[in-house]
Amino acid sequence: MRITEFLSGSTFRQQVQSTRAEVAKYNEQVATGKRVTKGSDNAISFTSGKLFEDLIRRNEQYQLNISTGLFQARTTQDALDQMKDLFISMKTLTIEAASENKNADDRLIIAERMKAFKDDLIDLANTKFNDVYIFGGTNSDIRPFFEDPGEPGDVGTDSTDRPMKVLIGDASVIDTTVSGIDLRNKDNGDDLFETVQQTIDALENNDTAELQNSIDRLNNNMNHVVSHATKVASNINRLEFANERIEQSAIDHKSEVSRLTDADIVESMLNFQSAQTSYESVLAIQSQMMQTSLLNYLR
Repeated sequence: MRITEFLSGSTFRQQVQSTRAEVAKYNEQVATGKRVTKGSDNAISFTSGKLFEDLIRRNEQYQLNISTGLFQARTTQDALDQMKDLFISMKTLTIEAASENKNADDRLIIAERMKAFKDDLIDLANTKFNDVYIFGGTNSDIRPFFEDPGEPGDVGTDSTDRPMKVLIGDASVIDTTVSGIDLRNKDNGDDLFETVQQTIDALENNDTAELQNSIDRLNNNMNHVVSHATKVASNINRLEFANERIEQSAIDHKSEVSRLTDADIVESMLNFQSAQTSYESVLAIQSQMMQTSLLNYLR
């Protein structure tokens, strides 16, 4: 008799624990909206879900990189477009100054305008985005261009020859700026600032032959700037395409995580109500058994 009562009590304790665990399980599903929150719920779904969540977090970082890269690239493109317009204006002025209709005094006046254009060119070459000099290369925290009589065009540079880049994938890097070294075109013999200064000197010296040479050099530098602007525009397109691709991947990954781990709320609520009813029933039966056992003991 005692063994029977012991086994009966043990069985009911197990039932109470089991139904209480069911209540807690479905209550958590309703509260969190998740069917799988730990490995014991479903090892395969939990592990797969975590892998997709890691991909989502990594892609979110890539999207932040792309956002920064787009701002840098668009700022660079805008500065290059303004430089192109400057060179068009300088070339137009130089053609005008080389005309036989202009005299030495006219050319001195044009030289002053050319000096102002040169100052504008230096300012554009020192364009900043969020306290970052976009033409500074990897020395982006240092003003890249400054007056220096010992350098070509009386302009020195602290820029490196490596533009800024952003990581947009596990092994995908895109340039977002142009280095100051590449910008000034020094290696190709038509340094941007030297060409402008040579034009100014020719104007001040009333040297029409040199002005004719300056027209070609200014045109070459304008094409050089346009070439960089075209490359930057291409990289902007690549960044935008990468961002769209990552956004679509994020949607797919989140959908897969949902499929693997989310609960059906309606089903979870019904299961919770059923488990709650079973739990209350087990408690009621256990209470009746305890009362019966107590009466038997008293008798």
